[in-house]
Amino acid sequence: MEKCEKVDLLKLQGQYLGFLVANHTELNVLEHIEECGKCREKILKSIKNEKTLPEFGNLFQRSFEDKTIPQYKDYKNINNFINARIQWRKRKLKKIIEDAEIELKDLETRL
Repeated sequence: MEKCEKVDLLKLQGQYLGFLVANHTELNVLEHIEECGKCREKILKSIKNEKTLPEFGNLFQRSFEDKTIPQYKDYKNINNFINARIQWRKRKLKKIIEDAEIELKDLETRL
């Protein structure tokens, strides 16, 4: 029995769409954190106490091996550190989203 390529492409399209939704959701959360005093206070406390907040993953951990990520030790003000991490992650997400949208458009031309 022959395999139907269109079914595979439709499944792949669904995976891309799910990936895009997840990345847009993360971007929306980051934009919310930029404005929400309650969330920022929670993040500030977690950084001071060196605790990880599951809802934000490891984004606000004090250090990373990857030196392209803003490092806690380079900031005197914790809010500036938080802002730097948010901006860094937003840039990464926007690039990921842009690339995925290009791939999705290419895929959709084959459907």
